[in-house]
Amino acid sequence: MSRVEILRRFEEWLAGALAAEEPPRGVDAEILTAMAGAGDGRASPAPAAAYSLWAAMTALTQEVKLQSRSFKELNDTLGSQTGRMAERERDSMRETERRCRKEALGVLIDLRDRLGRGLESVRASEDEISKAVRRGWRARIFSRLFSQAGRPDDDAAGATLAALKKGYELGLERLDQTLEEFNAREISCEGQAFDPRRMNAIDRQESIAVPEGTVIEVYRSGYEWNGEVFRPAQVKVSCAPAGKGT
Repeated sequence: MSRVEILRRFEEWLAGALAAEEPPRGVDAEILTAMAGAGDGRASPAPAAAYSLWAAMTALTQEVKLQSRSFKELNDTLGSQTGRMAERERDSMRETERRCRKEALGVLIDLRDRLGRGLESVRASEDEISKAVRRGWRARIFSRLFSQAGRPDDDAAGATLAALKKGYELGLERLDQTLEEFNAREISCEGQAFDPRRMNAIDRQESIAVPEGTVIEVYRSGYEWNGEVFRPAQVKVSCAPAGKGT
């Protein structure tokens, strides 16, 4: 078999293989026909082929632009949704932290109230014992209660109460430091004009020593937290004597 025959058979085989292959998608049929006609040696109008190619390229360009615009809109939408989700997550975390700190602050304030009442009780007992020591039969009773071996009875009672009072004072001092770290501060009430936004008046007392509406006693301390009223104070407020000014 000669070389010419081999080339002819190869060309026939290649033409058959290309004819059996599906045309590529996205290419205008007129362009494929024109290209096939050029391959067969048949002449095709050049302007028609150029116009078809230009039309196909224009359509492809517009499609790319539309796809790019759609992709940009999708990207912007996903970005904004991601930002909103992240912001909601941060808000949820801040709210959870605030709620936890608020609960912890409530426990600390309650503990301070208890220690404060304990300190007042110790001080009252200390005053009572010092009075009892100076009296007859009461001195003997308290001496038996607080006696310690090798020390005078009145000294033992005083030392016990002093140690107890010191423990309460140290506990209150540490709690006050913690409350300050929480940005919580006690509402100043006694001697101040009654403020219904920060105080609850649970008792009244006639008085001419101070102006009407003045806080003369605090039953339970109030606290502010981050500029807001965390717990209003419970106070006794002065009022004018009955019948005065009528």
